[in-house]
Amino acid sequence: MKHSRMKKWLVPTLAFTLVMGMGTTAFAQNGHDNRDDNRNNNSRFTQDKSKNVNVKFDFKDTQGKDFEWALRYIMSLASRRIFDGYPDGTFKPQESVSRIEAITAAVRLMGLRDQAESAEEMATKLNFNDAKSVPAWAVGYVAVALENDLFSESDTNVNPNQPADRLWATTLLVKALKLQNEAEANMNAKLPFKDASSVPAGSIGYVKVAVDKGLVNGFEDNTFRPKQLVTRAQIAALLDRAGNQLPSSNDGLITGTVSAPVSGNVLTFTTNGQTSSLPLDANAFILRNGARVSSSALQTGDVVNFRSYNNNIIFLEVTQLSGNPTTNPSQAIGVKTGMVAAAVTGNTLTLVSGGQTITLPLNANALFFRNGAQISASGLQLGDIVSTRSYNYGVSFVEVTQSVGTTGTPTNYDSTVTGTMAYPISSNALLVNSNGEVKGLPLNTGAIVYRNGAITNVSALQVGDILTTYSYNNSVAVIEVIQSVSQQTTSGDMTGTLVGSVSNNQITVTSAGKAYSFQLHANTFIYVNGVLCPPSVLQPGDVITVHYNSGVVLTAEVSQHVDGSNLLLPTISLLTGTVVSASNNTLIVVSGNVAQAVTLNDKAFIYRGGVLVSATALQAGDVIKVRSYNNSAVYAEVTQLTTGNNQSFSVSGTFNSVTFNSNGKIATITLNQTSSSGIVTTTTYNVASTVTILGNIANMVANHAILLQGTGATIQTISIQ
Repeated sequence: MKHSRMKKWLVPTLAFTLVMGMGTTAFAQNGHDNRDDNRNNNSRFTQDKSKNVNVKFDFKDTQGKDFEWALRYIMSLASRRIFDGYPDGTFKPQESVSRIEAITAAVRLMGLRDQAESAEEMATKLNFNDAKSVPAWAVGYVAVALENDLFSESDTNVNPNQPADRLWATTLLVKALKLQNEAEANMNAKLPFKDASSVPAGSIGYVKVAVDKGLVNGFEDNTFRPKQLVTRAQIAALLDRAGNQLPSSNDGLITGTVSAPVSGNVLTFTTNGQTSSLPLDANAFILRNGARVSSSALQTGDVVNFRSYNNNIIFLEVTQLSGNPTTNPSQAIGVKTGMVAAAVTGNTLTLVSGGQTITLPLNANALFFRNGAQISASGLQLGDIVSTRSYNYGVSFVEVTQSVGTTGTPTNYDSTVTGTMAYPISSNALLVNSNGEVKGLPLNTGAIVYRNGAITNVSALQVGDILTTYSYNNSVAVIEVIQSVSQQTTSGDMTGTLVGSVSNNQITVTSAGKAYSFQLHANTFIYVNGVLCPPSVLQPGDVITVHYNSGVVLTAEVSQHVDGSNLLLPTISLLTGTVVSASNNTLIVVSGNVAQAVTLNDKAFIYRGGVLVSATALQAGDVIKVRSYNNSAVYAEVTQLTTGNNQSFSVSGTFNSVTFNSNGKIATITLNQTSSSGIVTTTTYNVASTVTILGNIANMVANHAILLQGTGATIQTISIQ
C-alpha cells in the first residue's frame, strides 16, 4: 500500500505549533508542502500567539502511587497534545485503550495532526466495511493512517471501539516509525519469549523490531502476551518511547542548565553558552527525580528539558540532578542484577552491571531483603550483589543474593508459586490452587501486587485471578497477576467449575481455562441435587451452570459435586409464547395456538423492556420466554413488546365456575387445568360479551370437560364437551 502522496511525510517534523495542540493551524501552503517552513528555532523562543492552548496536567485519577511510573509519559504526551484526557478531568489510565484512540495518537505522533484535521481529510469517504462506526472527528485520522500504511492491505474493518492488544499496538507503532522494511527482514527471527509461538508468523518481525528498539519488553515470567489488552497508561509509555525515535522528537524541546534559583516564577537557564530567562506557566508540570514538584524545588545546576508556549514554560523535566555525576540511566524492566555502587539517594538505586554504572528508579513501596531479613534501602551496602524485580519501569523488589565480603554459595531464600487464587485473603494468607493443590502462602505486610498494568495492594486481588507469587524467606513479597478474573457484565449462560467459596455474595467460575466473577442476587435460585438451596451449600470444585443478567446470577444448578459424583437436576422446562394474561401467581401463555397456564414463583425474576418488573406489568400480546424449575416459573423475559394482540388460541380443562356482569352475561370463566406433570391449576379467563356457547349449557357443571377458544386475551367461544 504505497502512495506517492504519502512519501512527502515519510519522516515528518513536529512544528512547534502542532506540538502545542493547535490542530487548526496549517504547516504551510495547503497544509501539505514545505513542511519545514514553520519549524521552531530554539534559540529565539518565539511562537505564534494567535491561538490559545489548553493543556491539562491535573488529571484527578493519575494522582497517588499506582500511576507514578506513567506520570512522565502521560504529561509529556499531554504537553504535546498527542494523547489527551477526557472532558471530565480524568485520564482513565487503567482503562483499555481503544483502537481509534491509538490510531489517533500514532498519527499525531507522526506530526500529521494538522493534515488529519483538515477539511479535505475529514471529508474522506472511507471504504472500510464498518466506516459508519468511525466517529466523524476521527475520519481524517483514519484516512491519514491509511495513507501512511498504518493499516494492512487485508484490513476490511477499522474496529474503532475494539480494545487494542499488545500485538496490535506494537505493530501500529512500528509502522508509525516507518520500520516496515526492517520488520519484514526479521520475519524469521527467533523471539526470546516463552510464548513466542502465540505470536503469528506474519507479526514476528514487528515484535522483534519493537523489542530491539526498546519500545516493548516481555513480562517478568518471560512472556510477551500478545493478546493482553493495553491500558491508556501503558500506551502512553509506548507512544513516548516511540516518539523519542522520530527525527522530529526534539522539535520544540529546549535543553539547558538551571543557572539561578527560580525567582518570581521565572526560570533562568544556560543553553549553548547563552543565558536566557522564561516564565513558568502557573500550571506548568515540573518533573524532578521521578516526582512532580513545584518550581522552588529546581536547583542551580539541574539539567532540564522543557517545552514552552507563548514564552511560558508548560512542561519541564530534570534529566540530571545538580551535582550528580553522569551515569548510564537504565529502564527498570524485568529482572536486573548487579553490584551496589552507591548508597540509595533520591529514590534511585545505582548498580554496576555488565561493566557499566546504571541507575534504576525505585518505586515508592519497594521492598528490600538481605541475609534472610527485610531491611530498608539504607541497609544495602556497597559491594552487595543484588537482584531486582521491576514493574512499570520502577524497581519494586531488591534482594541481596550475596552480601559484600562473603564467599561460597549463599542461602537461597526465594520461592515461586503460580496458580489461581482460590479464596479471599484470610489471616494475612493467600490461598492459591496450584497444580490441583491449595497452598496457603503467608503475605508480607507490604506485599506488592501488579494487576492490570498498575502497582496496587493485596486488597485488589480477586478470587479467580491467575497469579505468580515471589516469596522471600517463606513470605510473599510480590504478586504478579498473569490473568485477571473477568467481571461479567453481560447476560447469558455459562457452565464451569466453582473456584473458592461464596464471598461477599460473589462466586467465581472457571470455564474454558478462564475465570469469571459473578454477583449473586439476594434471591438467586440455586438448585443442588434437584432441590432449592442457599448459596452456602456451594463448594469449590462443584460443576455449575449459571444463568445471569447483566453479570448477576438469577438461577443456577449444580450438576456435579466436588467429589466427582453426578447430581440430580431439577425438572427444567422452557416455554416461549405470547402473554394472554398475568397475575401475581399465574401466567397464561399461548404457544402453538394453545394456551398454557404457568405457575409463577412469588420471587420470580420478570424482565420487561430490560427492567425487572412484577407480573402485573406484563401485557397481553407480549412475546415472552419462561424458565421453570420443578413446575414453578422462576425467570421470564419479554423478548418483544406487544404491538396489539390478535393471536388466536384454544385451551381445554374442566369447568370450575363463571361470573356474570351487570347485564347478566358471562364475564369470566374459570377452568381446572392439569399440566403434563400432573399438577392441577385453576385459571380464570375473560369472556367476550358476544361469546358463542356450543353444546348443552345444562352440562356446564363442575368437572365437566370444556374447550375454550379465544383471540387476544378474550374467550370468543365456549364449547361444552
